[in-house]
Amino acid sequence: MTGMEKAARRMALFGGTFDPIHNGHVQMALEFARRLRLDRVLLMPTFVPPHKMKQQMASVEDRLAMCRLAAQEHPVLEVSDLEARRGGASFTADTLEALHAQYPDAQWYLITGADMFCTLSTWWRFDAIAQRAVLCAAPRDDIGYAQLCAYAEKLEALGARCAVEDIPLVRVSSTEIREAAVRGEDLTRWLPPAVADYVRRHQLYQQGGHPVLVSQEEQFVDILKKRLTPERFAHSLAVADEAERLAGRYGADAVRARTAGLLHDVMKDTPPDVQLQMLQEFGILLDSVEQHAPKLWHAVLGAAFLEHILGIRDPEILQAVRYHTTGRAGMSPLEKIVYLADLTAAGRSYADIAQMRRLADSDLDDAVLYALVYTIRSLSEKRQAVHPDTFAAYNDLVLSKR
Repeated sequence: MTGMEKAARRMALFGGTFDPIHNGHVQMALEFARRLRLDRVLLMPTFVPPHKMKQQMASVEDRLAMCRLAAQEHPVLEVSDLEARRGGASFTADTLEALHAQYPDAQWYLITGADMFCTLSTWWRFDAIAQRAVLCAAPRDDIGYAQLCAYAEKLEALGARCAVEDIPLVRVSSTEIREAAVRGEDLTRWLPPAVADYVRRHQLYQQGGHPVLVSQEEQFVDILKKRLTPERFAHSLAVADEAERLAGRYGADAVRARTAGLLHDVMKDTPPDVQLQMLQEFGILLDSVEQHAPKLWHAVLGAAFLEHILGIRDPEILQAVRYHTTGRAGMSPLEKIVYLADLTAAGRSYADIAQMRRLADSDLDDAVLYALVYTIRSLSEKRQAVHPDTFAAYNDLVLSKR
C-alpha cells in the first residue's frame, strides 16, 4: 500500500429525502462509520423542485437544517448541500463524480437503504457508480441480511464492490413521524431532540393531505398540462370523462373514477431515465418483467406520485392508477372502470374498439375480460412479455364465471 493510499480518507455518501431525518438514519450512518472505519459520512438531502413537493413535505432548507441539528453531536457526520444547490433531478452518478472532484484522494462508500440496494444495477450510469464507490446496505424487516448478501454477489459479478452489514434495525418511518406531527404527538422517541424541537417550533408537517374533491380537478389539470404532451393531455381528459360515465353506469364513485382517469398517465411522458430515478427514490422494486418493459413504469410510478407528491391517500384511486396497464386478480369495480376507460375513451382507434365499447356498456366483467384477451393476444403476436398480473386478472375473471 502506497503512502497516498494510507493517507486517503474513507468517506461515505448517505443521501435521502430526510423528511425528516430520524434516529434510524443516524444510527445507520454511525454504525457504518464504526464498522467500516469511515472518517466522514456526508448526509445529503436530495433536492425536490417546488412543483413536485407533496403537501406535507418540508423545504430543502428545513431538511438541511434538521440534518445539521442531527449531525451536531457526532463529529463523523457532516451535512452537504451539494444536491440542494445543484437543483433538478438528483442522479447519484453525477453526485459521486462531483464529490470525487472535490475530494480526489478519498475512498468513497455509498450508503443506501435495503430496498434501493436491490435496484442499484438499474440505476442510471450504474457502471460509474460502481467504479467510484463501495456499495453499502443493511437489512430491514422485509429484506433480510441473507437476501442482501445474495444481491451483493450479483452486483459484484457486475464489477461492483459491496459491504453488507447486519446493523440492528431501528423501526421508524418518516411517514409515521409526519402523521404523528399532524396529531401533535411528542416526536422525541423517533427524532434527535434538537430535530424534534425544530419540527415543533417551525410547525412542520401541520398541513395534512386533503381528500380528493371535485374542487381539486383544476389543480390536477394544471399539473397535467405541465407534465404531458398536448396529445397525452387530451387523452387524459377523455379517460376522465369515460371513467366518470362508466362509474355512473355501474354504481361506482364518480369522483374517484374521474380523478383516477384524469391522473392515470401523469408520469407517461416523463423520460425513462427520470422515471427510473424516481422509482429508486420512492424505494420501488420492479419485477423481472417490469425491468424490461419501460412502458409499464408510468403506472407503477404514477401511483407513487399521486400518494407521495400529490398527497392522495385514497387506496381505490391509487390501485386504479397502479394497475391500469396490466390489471390484476381481484380488481375492484373502480380498477376495472379505469382499466376499460383507458382503452375505450374518445380518440382511441384500433381493430377491436367498437366491440370493446359495446361490451363496456353492457357488462363490466365481460368487457374487462375481452380487453385482457386483446392485450395478451397483441403482446404475444409482437413476441413481447405479458405481465403476470395480466394473466392473473384473466384467470380470475374466467374462473369467477364458472
